[in-house]
Amino acid sequence: MKVKRQRITVEELLSRYAAGERDFSKVIIEDSREGLLRGLDLSNINLEASILIIDLSGAILRNDLDNADFSEVNLYG
Repeated sequence: MKVKRQRITVEELLSRYAAGERDFSKVIIEDSREGLLRGLDLSNINLEASILIIDLSGAILRNDLDNADFSEVNLYG
């Protein structure tokens, strides 16, 4: 079964997260800008079944990461 995903911008993610939303499951976020999320606390964000093509280095991602697939992910920094 194909998963239907919604494409959102980084700016939309940050705005919705700041407003209290934490469920960003099944989204696609693609942005080539480096360091965009550096130092941002995105604790408890739900990115289940999402596709992220973004620089997450320096972002704070405290959460339950059981069964997370970090293949081809660069979390350096």
